[in-house]
Amino acid sequence: MEGPSEINSVFWNEEKKSWDYKLIKVEEYFGFTECQQCRKPMSHNIKTDGEFKMVYVKCACADRK
Repeated sequence: MEGPSEINSVFWNEEKKSWDYKLIKVEEYFGFTECQQCRKPMSHNIKTDGEFKMVYVKCACADRK
């Protein structure tokens, strides 16, 4: 499966008490989990820095008003 080379991951910054973003380099891509509401990717299963991780991204629901 060909995937992205970088992912803009979202995470909670405890110091700022808000969401922050971090660009993560992807070594291997294993797929994603989609949001049940908007059907867009919500998290990605990747390998980065030699570790397998699940990174979260901002789905389309976050832009709803």
